[in-house]
Amino acid sequence: MMASLKKIEEISFLGEIHEPEDISAIAYFEDYIFVGSDESLNIISLLKKDGQDFKLIRDVPLGLDDEKEEIDIEGMSITRDGKLYVIGSHSSKRKRIKTTKTYAENRQRLETVVVETKKNTIFQLKLDCNTGQVLERESSTQLKGVLEKNTILSRFLNIPSKENGIDIEGLAADNKYLYIGFRGPVLRGNFVPVMVTTFDDLLDYELRFVQLAGNGIRDITRIQEGFLLIAGPVGDGLGPYQLYFWNGEDTIPGEDRPDISEYCRLIGEIPRPSDFPEAKAEGLTILEDQGKEMTAMIVFDGVPQGAPTIFKIEL
Repeated sequence: MMASLKKIEEISFLGEIHEPEDISAIAYFEDYIFVGSDESLNIISLLKKDGQDFKLIRDVPLGLDDEKEEIDIEGMSITRDGKLYVIGSHSSKRKRIKTTKTYAENRQRLETVVVETKKNTIFQLKLDCNTGQVLERESSTQLKGVLEKNTILSRFLNIPSKENGIDIEGLAADNKYLYIGFRGPVLRGNFVPVMVTTFDDLLDYELRFVQLAGNGIRDITRIQEGFLLIAGPVGDGLGPYQLYFWNGEDTIPGEDRPDISEYCRLIGEIPRPSDFPEAKAEGLTILEDQGKEMTAMIVFDGVPQGAPTIFKIEL
């Protein structure tokens, strides 16, 4: 049977979602969905299933002392035992050129690279799975130090994210490990890193690599058979955005390795929401997993309320 991706329906997030046109991460558990924005200062939104749609219940602060700096939420995942993980991009950025600025001002902006320290955080929230209430909060800023010491990734830390610098955009979790997916860098041979580690000991990790035809990881989620990945441009290109299956194994080849051609394979291109040709697929979560068949939700950046869309996936 050929792998397939079929759009079922577009649904709605009801209520005033935090930063609703910049949704970048979602995570589903029971009848609840957490929604995060890459423009957020301190807040994720909690919604509960309401018929076919999901309705806002409350905004949930991540517990930072300083709310004035952008967190840049890019990845979110929930384990079966009710631990929610949220990760910032750990990236730097070059300032955008603006038509309202003078030539000289735009030249200066183009020369300016900004580092925002609040992006260098991973959060762990313990949930009550029956109510969605947050019972405990923890955070860690150790990952930046791990990246600085890695012989591959350290070389990309001072490069702006959209120019193939460090940019974390995906996070998957199971009851044992965190799987951190990178939008950038994409290495020679089109290898994209995934860091496998734990929240309690980020210094103990392994890098695995996947090939996504020159694209980076825009989200990653755990399924029974392995992982689903959203692949998209490293820079500001329009796409396409594609869905891949990955079995979780390193895809670097070798004469001493078996055939790895099926380790990571394309499922299909992700159709954009109606009337939004520039929408970017940014968030992925599984609603139902039956092994070879599953139901998933994908949300899009640059679209009001994220245009949550339900898909049927066959591996």
